[in-house]
Amino acid sequence: MATPSLLGLTGQYWKLVAGMLLLLVGSIAPLFEATGMSWTVGTIVACVGYAFTLLAVRCPNCGSRWFWQAALDAGVYRPLFKESTCPSCQHDFSNRG
Repeated sequence: MATPSLLGLTGQYWKLVAGMLLLLVGSIAPLFEATGMSWTVGTIVACVGYAFTLLAVRCPNCGSRWFWQAALDAGVYRPLFKESTCPSCQHDFSNRG
């Protein structure tokens, strides 16, 4: 049986989805004139989405910003989606009650 992901166990998938939606909307909406979004606004929306993901997805135990760490070291991405322990403090979230 597959181990649930760290993001799922800590209930933080919504933060990832919200940040990525802002990033996509800010990147794609300015391509279509009907949206009324200028390139400047689109860039700001995309940057806010990226920054939100970097800063908001964090370990409930030690406070480590997981996507910030992953931006600096790509090896951190795998534990977020495949493992149940924090890459920083090694706290196991699969035993959460």
